[in-house]
Parts: sequence; structure tokens; C-alpha cells
Amino acid sequence: MEILSPAGNPDSLKSAWAAGADAVYLGYSAFSARAGAGNFDAEQMRAALRFAHLHHMRVYVTVNTLLKDGELPEAVELIQWLGELKADGILIQDLGLLRLARERCPELPLHASTQMAIHNATGVRWCDRMGMRRVVLARECSLEEIRRCTRLGPEIEVFCHGAQCVAVSGECLFSSMVGGRSGNRGRCAQPCRMVYSFRGRKGAWLSPRDLCLRDEIPALAEAGVSSLKIEGRLKRPEYVTVVTSSYRQAADAEERGSFRPAGVTESTGLKQIFNRGGFMPGYAFGSEDAGVIFPESVQHQGIEIGRVEAVSGGLARVRLHGSLGDGDGIRFAGRGRPETDMLYTGKLGEPGEIALIRLRQGLKAEPGDRVLRLTDAAQLKAAAAMEGRKIRIWMTGEAVPGKMLQLTATDGETTVCVKGEMVEAAASRALIPEELARQFGKTGDTPFEAQEIRVETENAFVPVSALNALRRAALRELEEKRIAAFEMAGNRAIAATTAPRQTEAGPALRSVSEDALPRVTVRSAEQARAAREAGETIAWYPEDFRPAALERLLREMRPGDWLRLPEVCEEETLEQLARWAEEHGDLLGGVVLGSVGQLGYDWKLPVGAGPGVPVMNCQAAALLAEQGCAFVTASPELTGRELSALLENHRAGCVVMTQVYGRTQLMLLHHCPARTALGLKQGHGACDLCDRGDERSLQGESLKDRKGYAFPLLRLRLREGCLVRLMNALETDLMDQQIPGQRALELTEETGAEADEILRCFREYRRTNGQTTRGHWIRETE
Repeated sequence: MEILSPAGNPDSLKSAWAAGADAVYLGYSAFSARAGAGNFDAEQMRAALRFAHLHHMRVYVTVNTLLKDGELPEAVELIQWLGELKADGILIQDLGLLRLARERCPELPLHASTQMAIHNATGVRWCDRMGMRRVVLARECSLEEIRRCTRLGPEIEVFCHGAQCVAVSGECLFSSMVGGRSGNRGRCAQPCRMVYSFRGRKGAWLSPRDLCLRDEIPALAEAGVSSLKIEGRLKRPEYVTVVTSSYRQAADAEERGSFRPAGVTESTGLKQIFNRGGFMPGYAFGSEDAGVIFPESVQHQGIEIGRVEAVSGGLARVRLHGSLGDGDGIRFAGRGRPETDMLYTGKLGEPGEIALIRLRQGLKAEPGDRVLRLTDAAQLKAAAAMEGRKIRIWMTGEAVPGKMLQLTATDGETTVCVKGEMVEAAASRALIPEELARQFGKTGDTPFEAQEIRVETENAFVPVSALNALRRAALRELEEKRIAAFEMAGNRAIAATTAPRQTEAGPALRSVSEDALPRVTVRSAEQARAAREAGETIAWYPEDFRPAALERLLREMRPGDWLRLPEVCEEETLEQLARWAEEHGDLLGGVVLGSVGQLGYDWKLPVGAGPGVPVMNCQAAALLAEQGCAFVTASPELTGRELSALLENHRAGCVVMTQVYGRTQLMLLHHCPARTALGLKQGHGACDLCDRGDERSLQGESLKDRKGYAFPLLRLRLREGCLVRLMNALETDLMDQQIPGQRALELTEETGAEADEILRCFREYRRTNGQTTRGHWIRETE
């Protein structure tokens, strides 16, 4: 398996190489989903690719943001340039960029970013159909789902370590709608790491623990995973070194058949470099609810190394059960007051000893406080000092009178032979073999290290300057040829997996009149009644998608109603929903797709792309039309001006829907805040708290932020368990706007009477009277 490390900047790239990464992923200074990382400008990108390829390390470049129409030409130029630089893969999210990439540079090795929210085998099949070489699976996939995906052709990449997005990646609008900084455009302000109130209890209810799958490498290898991805483009280079080194050694041991779980020293080292609330094994290995979320703190927790026994005169007396060294960063953590950090200066303290720590001015500590070591100066120093692997080479030199001076160098795969000037016989002191070997072996600060040098010489005179020049020329040529050979091998591998083939189009675009398209999404019978009386076609987005619930839903449905699918579901659930829809095809007007990967199913009835399929530009709309969608849904991150540009340029033939009213879904969560608050770590799939109306259930609950805004939590029940929809505190209301194309609205918690009033406003192009938001209609997203 490939060990794939983050490179947020050139220093982290070198750290990944030093620690043994097979590949790195990094971002250009534009269109990267981690705009806050250092990223690489043009000159640095060239240097990074050259450095990595010289050391036979692959480079994947993230161009994985959603793009507006005006940004597409520059993004296409960027990926074409990256192709010329021989980048080993381009990660993308935007469907418009995907369409243009397939059209203009079909040889590019495209990877489906985790931002594309591919979460089951049907989604992987669609990526394969679209010519994508690799899929970065959503973090929420089970191990069985991963196994299904690895059997389908594209390489499968999974996150194995580091911070986790709490929401399904690519489906999160929280930062954008609340703060104007779009996570889908690389500017996430991380509202998930804020404190919220749930049932009056404050906590970081949206902040997951960090992931650690180091000990699950054998299971991931058995499942067929191609690449293990370490999160951390915003982390320091020492983090990259420590984590990469751990996974490198574990993966090598697995390949040799000598794998062992991490020992105490290694486990402690991983936690020391960064952890939030310890580690979790993730959704693939059974993490659920309270096992996922760490509500106590969003900060790095370090390692507990002692407890305060007494405080006097600005000195804290600490009983150590871990080591404490000069330069370590520490924190005093006590209940009911802010945690305080400081840098320790003093002599080394060993476990069992008493350390007297002088508190910095303004810092308070109390007996019983935990002392956490946040940074280990010795660990950071060792990580920074880790040297990269020199390239081993073998050399053969020849300095024989009457022949040309010659040096052959090889790395075992690539060989160069460089010749110099004609060798003259020595008039006095002849060149001895040891001297010749010594001069040729002076690789110095080059990336090479000579393992063996064979020489042939007899009674020859060669100036030292000529020997040095020949050595430099040979190593330069070997460097160039080694890079070229690696890139050519990569090109052959890419060509084998992205070669032109009969890529099926999606289902033919079915003829569906605009009047038959669903403009109103409902959750209840009362909402459906109001929409029908207003003459609207509806799409049902029920709370419960289990078979029995769908059978009950049939009693409320009328001919021409559509069914909106959940954004995320396991393969078996999708197959069950597809069979149900086809069985009732005479009743249903069509299916509203929840995510782009659902296009991988061979639908027998009309389909449209719902809000979970982001459309920010006309090229994305065109691709979805080509894939059989009767309509698409414009991204709520577009301003009115940008939406007008999209609609003006749209020529694909499918309808563009714009949602002019409703609560925007900000996040789709796999954990349940109610179960998390109860401390439940198992039984998510079988939970029946909501079904039986338990007062501890999620029903009617919300998260409240520090300003008092309440964000409703709506259950979405599937066969495998519940998803939770975190909704915006305010409804978006654009009903007074004259918008080209089709206008749509979504009802969530509204009563029948409220729905009647909203639909009257909808028909009359006027806003409701309540407190609402215009979203991004005027305010552009960062």
C-alpha cells in the first residue's frame, strides 16, 4: 500500500520524503481545498515535482474546489500545466472541471477528491465510467463498503490518520452560510470546532477525535486499499515526519509478514505530536457517536505527564508520571476554568520525580490539575533532524592513457556513461586507483551516495579538476535520466488505467415537461397537501427511508410525485431504494439524486440532481445533462449575479432549479448528538430512541451557538442507522426575486398552515414576514 503524506509547503514535502512517504499530496496557490496551507507557487511546484520524482515519490495536486464560471478557464490552464509538469494525479471535485478535463486533456490522471462525496460502489463505478483513475472515499465508509469499492477498477484511497471533517466532505455549507468562507472553495473557518449548547450543556458537539488506523493496516490491506492518506496539510513538518515514519514502518512490516501493533513508545509519539481527545479507529472500524466526538475540547491534548500536588509562591509542585524536558510545551488543565499553556525551562524530570515548575505571570494552577505535555522538545528536534534517503548508486571509472576518461553511474535501474578528455600518460606521478575512486566518490551535497566504485587506471595523468567535472556531469545526467525514467514509468501506468475506452454516457435524457418537475420538497402529509392545492409537483424527502416507512409513504403519494434520495447511503440501501422506485415507477414522476455518485446506477425512470450535487457553473450543469439529469440544482453559494451568469451561459437542455425558500442543510452528520450526549458508543444502527418517542431522543432538538442562534437537527433514518441533518438557523428567502429558470422551495418543519402561507408568497413573488436570510444572494463567498 502507498503511504500518502500531506505537503502543505516545501518543508513538509522534504519531511515526507525523509520519513519514507511513497507519495505526497499538495496544493497550488489557487483552487486548493486547503487555501490556508502554505501551498506552492509556480516555481515551487516545478521544484517540488522535480525533487519528488528524483526520489521516486509521486505527487498528487489538489485542484478540488468548486469553481464559478469565470474561474474555469484558469483552472483548465492550471491542470494542463500540471499535466505538462508530469504531476502523478490531479484531485478534483467540480463536475464542470471534470467535463473540461475529459474533453481537453483526456490523458490527465484524475482522482475523485473526498470532496466529491463518493461513498459506495455505485459512486466508484460512476467515477470509473468517467475515466477517473483513483477515488478518495468518504471517511464515513464501513470496511465492507471499502471492500466493495476496491473490486471495481479505480484505485481506492482512504484516510488513515489525522483530523476528520465531522460532516460529509463536499456536502458542508456551515462555514459558507454562517461566515461567508466556503469549505468547498478552500476557506473553511471550522465552525465545527466551536462550542455549542445541546440541551443546555455546552460542548464541542461537532468536533471529532483524530483518526488513527495504524494498527488496522492489515485489515485495510486485505480489503484491497491502494493508498493510505495522512491528513495534515495545515500541520507542522515535524508532524508529517512522525506520522509518516510510523505508517511507513508498519506498512513495510505488513508487507514482510511481520506486522505488530504499535508499542507504547510509538503510540505515545503519535499522540504527542497531535491528538484531539485521543484517537479513534473511525467509521470503518466501528466508531460511533460518543466514540467519534470529543466535546470537552477542540485543542491538541498532548500527553498527561503529571498532577499538581501544591502551589506556592508562583511554583507548582508536580508529581511526574511522564518525562518533562527543557523546552517542552505544557498545559495546566483543571475543571471549571480556562486551560493555560506555557513553555517549561529547567532540568529534565523523570517519571516518579517531583518537578518544581515556575508559573509564568498570569498563569494559575491548583492542586489536582492535570499537567499535559503539548510539545516534546526532544521529539521535535529528532523529527527535524531526520535525514532523507540518499539515492544509492554504483560507479565504474576508467582512466587509461590513449582512451577517453570515462565514468559510468547507475542506480540499478537507470545508467549513464559520460566521457571526458583523452587521458595522457603520466610524466612523473601517476594517478593511483584509490585517488581516482576517492574523487569520483565525492558526491557531497548531491542526492546520491556511492555504494561501490570500481576503477581502472594505469600510469595515467588526469587533473583533479577534470575528474570533478566528469563526476558532476555524470551525476547531473543521472539525475535527469532518473527523473525522466520515473515519469515515463508513471505515464505508462497512467495510460494503462486511463486509456481511451467506451465510456457509457448516462441514461438518455428523458423528456420531462417543466410542469412535471418537482418544485416543492416536503417531509409531511400536511406540507404535501398544501403544495398540491397550490398546483405544485412535489418531491418527498421523508424522515425514514426504511422499507416499512416507504410502504406507509405510498399511502400519501400521488401520481407524478418524486422521491428525493439521501445524499449518503450504503450500497445495499441504494439498491433497495432503487428497486422500490422502479417497482413504483408508474406512480413516481422520477428520482431526485442526493449525490453525484448515484448517477452510477442504471435508473429506469427520470432523474434530477438535487442540492447534494453541487452545480456552480454551466459546465457542471452540462455534464449532468449528458448523464441523464432532467434538472440540476444551482449551488446556494452563488450570488444573484453569478447565478444569472450561469443561467445565461447554460445551453445543456436540462432545467436549472434555484431554491428560493427553505432552511439550507449546513451539514450531514454520521453521529447523533443526542446519543453522544448520553455517552453511547455502540448500537447506532439499532437505536430506537426516536421511534419510541424517548424524551432523550433527537426529536425537536437543535444546537445553539454563542449568539443564541438555534440550528435544528433533523433525523434521516436509513437501514444502516440515522444520519443527522444540521439545518441553518434561518430560512433562506429569495421569493421576491425574478429568477430565470425554475424556482424551487424546500419545506422542513413547517405546519400545514405555515406551508399555505409560504406557497402564497411563492406564487406572488413576495417574502415571508418572519426573520430570514438572503444567504449569498448579495454576499459573495470567499
